Amino acid sequence: MHRVDVGYGTGESLILLLADRRVPRPSSLTGITSLAGHHRRAQDRITQLHFSLPEPKPEVALYAGDAVYHDIALDHPLDPSSSRCFDTILALDCAYHFNTRSMFLGQSFVKLVPGGRIALADICFDPSAIGSGKAWLITSFFRIMPKQNMVSTKEYVSLMKEIGYVDVQLRDITEDVFPGFARFLKGKGWIWRGLALLVDWYASAGARFVIVSGARE
Repeated sequence: MHRVDVGYGTGESLILLLADRRVPRPSSLTGITSLAGHHRRAQDRITQLHFSLPEPKPEVALYAGDAVYHDIALDHPLDPSSSRCFDTILALDCAYHFNTRSMFLGQSFVKLVPGGRIALADICFDPSAIGSGKAWLITSFFRIMPKQNMVSTKEYVSLMKEIGYVDVQLRDITEDVFPGFARFLKGKGWIWRGLALLVDWYASAGARFVIVSGARE
């Protein structure tokens, strides 16, 4: 099984995929993240972990760069000219930042093997929130996400189907994420309370935290 982990940060998700016995271990794991510091930290952690993994050890390749392939010199996992394809592509709490999410989903579809699947933990919006004043502030003033990524739950599913994904599923887990995250931030001290208030405001603007998946037929 060949997997891609997009936006892996400092490597927690990579460690889970490689070392948690409850998760089928991939034969290869490819990752890409945009922050060079995160890439270095994750690389160090995975190098240390790799020595303790039983044989056969999975091949691991980590990259620092944009999640979306932009015809650059980087050896990019989603490079359409590459012969590499993957069984699973994961993007956890990051795709709403991509420029653009639609491009990423299209590039990922091409790189999936038949029967392969993409799964995302992502943010979209209640259909009634699209076009509201708060929505305008999110994209135009606070710049939390590119305007093109501000889609409703229904538009998200439609986009994936238009790209070619089948068995598209979207599950709204907002109430399991935003309230608890805001409480956690408020408990970290006054410096973090501003971010907690932003999370609360974000939810009040119609933001929905969702799990989305789809397959290539």
